[in-house]
Amino acid sequence: MDEAPRITETHLLSTANLALEALLALGKIPRFSPSFSPAELFVVARTLAKSNEDVPTIERFEHEFAHYIGFDHAVMVPSARFGFSLLLAGLGLKPDDEVIMPALTYWAIPAMALAMGVRPVFADIGLNTHVLDPESFEARITDKTKAVVPTHLFGTPCDMDAINAIAQKHGIKVIEDTAQATGARYKGKRVGGLGDAAYFTFGLTKNMTTLSGAMVATSDADLARYLREQMDACTPAPLKNAMKETLTGTAMMVATHPWVYPFTVHPAVVLGNRMGKDPIHERFGEAEKRYDSVPAYYRNARPRAVQAAVGLKQLERLEGLNGARIRNGRFLDDQLGNVPGLMVPEYPEGAEPIYMSFVVHHEDREALAAALRARGVDTTIGYMGNCADHPLFPEVRNDCPNASEAFEKLLHIPVHPNLKQKDLNHMVESIRAACLEVGNS
Repeated sequence: MDEAPRITETHLLSTANLALEALLALGKIPRFSPSFSPAELFVVARTLAKSNEDVPTIERFEHEFAHYIGFDHAVMVPSARFGFSLLLAGLGLKPDDEVIMPALTYWAIPAMALAMGVRPVFADIGLNTHVLDPESFEARITDKTKAVVPTHLFGTPCDMDAINAIAQKHGIKVIEDTAQATGARYKGKRVGGLGDAAYFTFGLTKNMTTLSGAMVATSDADLARYLREQMDACTPAPLKNAMKETLTGTAMMVATHPWVYPFTVHPAVVLGNRMGKDPIHERFGEAEKRYDSVPAYYRNARPRAVQAAVGLKQLERLEGLNGARIRNGRFLDDQLGNVPGLMVPEYPEGAEPIYMSFVVHHEDREALAAALRARGVDTTIGYMGNCADHPLFPEVRNDCPNASEAFEKLLHIPVHPNLKQKDLNHMVESIRAACLEVGNS
């Protein structure tokens, strides 16, 4: 009779480690993880200990950011939507002029155009690129068209050669929406420096943060002068705003840590999902609304030195953070391309995405999301909408079939820079299993 295998201390430890790793794998992958880190926390403390440094610190950040993207001028502003309104005014758009933008976008951008009397005209997107389709853009041009907004959505650059050529032919200004694509490249050049002007945003969930706030950029000296005059007339934001964002960023950093997230946030997300709610989506979302005019409170929120100081530190780290996103995104591209029922993103020729989001399509995304959360992978449908068919904008409604289909099917898969290879492996296997499960149900 064969002797039974002896169970040694090594075997027990190995089995325990495997069990612990399996337990930690369940619920350890948050939908996002902030770029805010202890390094930025130290910068906040150091900057707040000083005084009277708003102007030089902000000017340094503006100069370094402009150099980074390849424009001559950059100006810090309270938010991207306010920066967009300044660009529309500075480029000479008047009431009843038209600005073309992709249908799949954030509601606040068309809302801000309408607040200024400018009519947003929605063009369709590439179904799986999610960015402005140049042919649809050209088809929407009228004699009232004065500007176009190519939105580098989810970190994917638009086909800027085609868009710029069409815009130049028709005398249209190009305002790049780079809110989700700071550092992405198109044919080797960073987006945000490829049109007439651009706006960026630096919220806590973006790939680069300044504790809220944004940037507008251009190489047009007259436009830059106008932007600076407008911001010089604004009142600095209260320091308590930056402190509140610092506390929020610190809480997010702790909450998404792999020693904390599996046992706190993820169970709450799963429970909320079973109740038909998404607590994270609700926490970071905002009520959709129309503006009667550009909100006056932006005039009392000029960015402060502490925000610029955080921006300078983030700019030092940005290539490394984006590099991790790119590695993760390319791995997902490679591993998920043939999963039944799943459509992975595509990219325009020449685009070098930073994978701010990895957005897939599925016919039953709610069931897929639930199956993934049950396996410890959090997901979200995000905050973009098909604004061409949005109840906020009935007077500018039009038909954009790709945007409509994408809006109904899209789902964000985690791709943030804090993912480890074992996280990516677990996620890929979870997605494969979940797709099979949903497909057979």
